[in-house]
Amino acid sequence: MIYYRNGEFHEDMVSLDLARPAFRTGYGFFETICWNGSKICHLDLHLKRARTSLAEFSVAEEALDYEKVILEVLGANGLESGFARVNIFFPVEQGSTQPIVGAIPFERVPNRTWTLKPCPHVFLTPLMRHKSTNRMDYLNAWKDALADGFDDALLQDFDGNVLESSFASLLFKKGDIFFEPQTAYKLPGTAQKIAAEHIEIDAARINLSQIEQFDHVYALNSLGGMIPVTAIGDVEFDVDFDTAKRISAAVLG
Repeated sequence: MIYYRNGEFHEDMVSLDLARPAFRTGYGFFETICWNGSKICHLDLHLKRARTSLAEFSVAEEALDYEKVILEVLGANGLESGFARVNIFFPVEQGSTQPIVGAIPFERVPNRTWTLKPCPHVFLTPLMRHKSTNRMDYLNAWKDALADGFDDALLQDFDGNVLESSFASLLFKKGDIFFEPQTAYKLPGTAQKIAAEHIEIDAARINLSQIEQFDHVYALNSLGGMIPVTAIGDVEFDVDFDTAKRISAAVLG
C-alpha cells in the first residue's frame, strides 16, 4: 500500500519512534472513510470527530488538504474507480500529529446481515467516546465472536446495558420508533449521525435482558452502511432491508 505522510508518499512500512507514545502505548486516533468509486463520503463529519478528540487531548494537527491528499493516495494505489477503505491515522508524538493517509480495496456486500455475540467481558472507559488507535479490547471481542460463528461482538456495561458493537453503532426499532443506546461509553458514530437526518432516533437505556421486545436491530458503520442484525446471541429479529437500503444510500452516497 502506498500512503502519504509529512508531504511524501511511502510504501508499506510506517516509521514510528520506539520511545514515543504512539508506538509504546497506541496513543493516537484514526478515521475510517468510504470511497464509493466517485466520492469521499462525509469527510467533513470524520474530520470533525477526529478534531474533537485531538482538541480534548491537546494534540496539535499538522495542516493538510485532506481531500487532495486522499484523491492522490487513491490514484497512487489504483483505486479511483472502485470501492475502497480510506484511513486517516493521527499518531501522537510530542503533543502533535503528522497524519497518515492510506487506502485499500474494500468489498461491500449488498443485502448483508449480521449476527452479534454479547461480549462476556466488560471494559468501560471515557476513551470509548474516541476512535483511538488503542483498540485491543474491541479486536479481541470481535475475534472471540468470530470464532463462535458470529459476525461481531455486542458490548455491554456492568449492568448489561447495550453500548455498541466492536465495529458499529447499533439501532433498535420497536413499532415505528428507532432507539439508540443511551450511554456515555460509546463512539459518536458518523453513520448514525447521517441516519438521524433521515429517521427520528430516540435515546434509551437498552438492557440485554430486554432486547426481545424489539422488532428490528441494525448495525451502522461508514463502510457497511446500515446492516440488519438477524440475531443477538440466541434472540432472533426480523430483517428490514427496505430501511437498511435507504439509510445505506445516504451513508455511502
